[in-house]
Amino acid sequence: MKKSAITNQILALALETTGRIGSVALGCDGTLSDEKTFSAPLRHSAELFDTTTELLKKFNKKANQTSRIYISIGPGSFTGIRISVAVAKMMALAAQSKIVAVNTSDAMALNVDPAPLNIKKMNKERCGVDDGGIRKIATVIDAKREQFFIAVFEKNNGLWQKVLPDCMIKAEEFKEKFDGEPIWLLGEGLLYYAKKFETDNIKILDKEYWSPRASNVFRLGTQMAAEGKFSDPVSLVPFYIRRPEAEENWEKKTG
Repeated sequence: MKKSAITNQILALALETTGRIGSVALGCDGTLSDEKTFSAPLRHSAELFDTTTELLKKFNKKANQTSRIYISIGPGSFTGIRISVAVAKMMALAAQSKIVAVNTSDAMALNVDPAPLNIKKMNKERCGVDDGGIRKIATVIDAKREQFFIAVFEKNNGLWQKVLPDCMIKAEEFKEKFDGEPIWLLGEGLLYYAKKFETDNIKILDKEYWSPRASNVFRLGTQMAAEGKFSDPVSLVPFYIRRPEAEENWEKKTG
C-alpha cells in the first residue's frame, strides 16, 4: 500500500488483542486505511506499541492525534483484553480519545461476510467470503476447563444477527442444543478441539476465518461511534463472562 495523507478528520485506531493473533488497524472518517498483524501468536505485549507507532508514522500521525480508539472488549484472553483496556484508558487520558468497546464475537462474525472493506489490495480472505449459502454460524473461544465462550448468529437481510448471546458452554451441550441444524463454526477455540464439535450438521470453517481481526473491530467501532455508543473510560471493564481463573483459584483457597 502506498503512503497516503490523512487530513484533519476523525482518526481512529482499532486494537485486537483478545485472540492468539493480535492486530492493529488505522482509519479516518470511517474508512479503513491499513491493518497490521503481529508477527507470531501471543505477541501482544511485545508488538502492540511498535505496531501502533509504525501505522501512525506511515500516515504522518502521532498517538495524541487519535480521536477515537476501538477495542475488542471480549470474551477472550483475559490478559489480552486487559492490555487493550489499559491502552484505551491511557489514550483517553492522554489524548482525550473517545473509546468504543466492540464485542469480540460480533467482530469475529464479520470474518464470514461478503461485504468488501474499504482498503486497497485487501485480499479475498481478509475481506470475507461469499457465504455460499451459510445461514448460521457460531463463534468459539476457548474458556479453558473444557468450556467455551460461544455466540450464535443467523443471516438476516444480509447481516449477522446474534440469536444466542455470548455464553459459556461445553462442546457436548452445544451439540445437543443444535442437533440436526446446519451450522458453521469459527474461532480459535477450535484450535485443539474442532473434533469435539464436528457432526453431520456442525461444520468447521477453514482456519483462515478463525482469528478476530482489528479491521472488523474498526468496522463495528465506526458503526457504534456513529450511534454514539462510546464507553466511559473510568467505568470501562473487560467483558470476561466469568472471572479469571487466578481469581477463582484464590477464592477456593481462601474460601
